[in-house]
Amino acid sequence: MLKKLTLILLLFPLISMAADEVEPTASGWKGEGELGFTSTSGNSETENLNARLAVSRESAQWKHIASLDSIRNKSEDETTADSMVLKGRSEYSLGEKSYAFGQLRLEDDEFSGYEFQRTLTFGAGSRFIENDKHLLDVSVGLGFRSLKDRETGDTEEDNIVTADAKYEYKISETAIFNQAILIEDGDENTYTESDTSLKMKIDGNLAAKISYLVKRNSEVPDGIEKSDKITTISLVYAF
Repeated sequence: MLKKLTLILLLFPLISMAADEVEPTASGWKGEGELGFTSTSGNSETENLNARLAVSRESAQWKHIASLDSIRNKSEDETTADSMVLKGRSEYSLGEKSYAFGQLRLEDDEFSGYEFQRTLTFGAGSRFIENDKHLLDVSVGLGFRSLKDRETGDTEEDNIVTADAKYEYKISETAIFNQAILIEDGDENTYTESDTSLKMKIDGNLAAKISYLVKRNSEVPDGIEKSDKITTISLVYAF
């Protein structure tokens, strides 16, 4: 896990090359780098690290999005959260607000009960609301999932139905509220994810962000909790 985190952190110095105003590069790409870390000592020893790198590119017909997220929590020499999630999504415009998409999600979570979760889905979506203040984007799809049980080492494969909803509310020029919900439903397991966040601009491209993430697997090995709830506070730099 530390090797993976080191790779992410090495990418962050590139962010400092960004201009004050976020504009797509000559290639059309833009993105955000996010990093949060807290450490306490004394009566209790805790360490928390979360990092995220996301990039996107838009053209007349296509939109590409990719992100890499890492969360690690340690308390009293005991690790309580350790996950790495890679997501990639491409959308092809079918009209003013509708689109077709393909999406890949790879997750390595030490505490989910599964050594890995891999999903590949295809479907369609629409931006039902899109104005200066609000954005509501909903998509549904069909796909394939592979799960590897951490205890037995067995790999489970099944077909899934997915639903994805994203809501964004621009509270002001300096504050944005986001809510994202993901559901992957299959015969072997139903995975749900809710990510609630508030981002507040500090200066230029720098912002502060607080988020509350809930991840749940309906089927897990004995002794493993079905849900993980993680609160993070971090700094975000847009480039």
